[in-house]
Amino acid sequence: METFAPKYRRNPNEKVHSLYAGVAPGGRTVVRLVKPSLDRNRMEATRTYGPGIPRGQGGMIGVLILGGMETTLDEMEYILEAQQERKFVPDRTGGEVAQMCRMVIERRNERIRYLRKNPSEAPKPKKKPPIPFYLPAGFRYVPTPEPGLSVLAQV
Repeated sequence: METFAPKYRRNPNEKVHSLYAGVAPGGRTVVRLVKPSLDRNRMEATRTYGPGIPRGQGGMIGVLILGGMETTLDEMEYILEAQQERKFVPDRTGGEVAQMCRMVIERRNERIRYLRKNPSEAPKPKKKPPIPFYLPAGFRYVPTPEPGLSVLAQV
């Protein structure tokens, strides 16, 4: 049996490892998102291609934003939009990373203030998984000829 599910569904609260936006081979633009897979055993990259850059248009080749699994997808996209809106200047300053961190902290604080004023819009707490059932020491389940029925037996 085959099940068809979308490979990528945008979750704004998902923790993301890194986000790269730049130019791909062939002159197209690409956004590459690295995050843990659904089974949390490996990292997987999702690429989204866009239209090409017009000939003769210069600027920044790419932007790499490292979240390190502490920043959400929504915040990473916010940083990316802010970086793309800025005019490209070839000189680098030492305060760029600090400026990005301040921008994210301010945005988080604004969101916290807003949710404190409007608590009905706050996200619902996640349900905890049920506590597994453990048998006492020296006991185990023994199968019976009746399917689906097991009996507790002392070992």
